Amino acid sequence: MAVIARILVFAGSIRTGAFSGRTADVAQKELAMQGAEVTRISLGDYPLPIMDEDLEKDKGIPENAVKLGHQISAHDGLLIATPEYNGSIPP
Repeated sequence: MAVIARILVFAGSIRTGAFSGRTADVAQKELAMQGAEVTRISLGDYPLPIMDEDLEKDKGIPENAVKLGHQISAHDGLLIATPEYNGSIPP
């Protein structure tokens, strides 16, 4: 089967057993069955500070932000399984 696209998949929550993590797992399997080349990552592998332009000005872009950006740009698509927050979009 030919690869139709390279898709990066991750969950917005890194909590063990999180629904969004399980959803990302199911999505990964389904995308692979459809012929996509899927990379599944954990945001826990890319710890990042809260957005702080003063910190960025003083120390540059955090190394993990650069690494994550490279992961994203190396793929054709991105699937984020994000948790709901109080019935709405998470912060």
